[in-house]
Amino acid sequence: MKRKIFTFVSTLALSAALIVSAQAASAPCSARSRSFCYPSSVCLPCAPSGCITLPCPSAPETPDEPETPDTPDTPDTPDTPETPDPPDTPSMPDMPDTGSTSSFAQQVLTLVNRERAANGLSALRLDDTLSRYAAVKSQDMHDNGYFSHTSPTYGSPFDMMKSFGITYNYAGENIAMGYSSPEAVMTAWMNSAGHRANILSANFTTLGVGYVADGGYWTQWFIG
Repeated sequence: MKRKIFTFVSTLALSAALIVSAQAASAPCSARSRSFCYPSSVCLPCAPSGCITLPCPSAPETPDEPETPDTPDTPDTPDTPETPDPPDTPSMPDMPDTGSTSSFAQQVLTLVNRERAANGLSALRLDDTLSRYAAVKSQDMHDNGYFSHTSPTYGSPFDMMKSFGITYNYAGENIAMGYSSPEAVMTAWMNSAGHRANILSANFTTLGVGYVADGGYWTQWFIG
């Protein structure tokens, strides 16, 4: 069987974005208008002779006040729409059966801490929850026929950890395929610079190990 190993590591960094808002001042403008009123009647003056007197036109009748329009009925208040039910929360994936592989996880932990002690580093502790989700990653690779840090189902290992509620300041992942024993997979990881760096990182305090026997899929999750 072809054997493969990959490694992946990430540190969280804070980034800040400066948002600058510009105030736009708009000066108020006012329009002025004038209306001119004329007298209601005008008389034309006459010359001394041959005068034609033009009668002053009578003042126009004041027009009737317009009728007050009927006040329209107040429209009915529309019914308040019902609040839709929140969507169902997606169910958690089925956990692989780790009963037969928990001893493998313990053996990997022992081998990891042996290497760390030889390099003056503190021991990691094995976390059951982290191991269960590391096993989900191994099962996902097996079921979907891929070998990569990026899952077509869950995304990056860091997205996957967060989706399962795993918090961390530092995180890393080692994966392998085609190895049937803890000793064999640890030898392969320690002979790879990237995998070795994760195993011997001083940033990590906790380890999770997931294993699927069919195909020999391994996942190590480190957090700190």
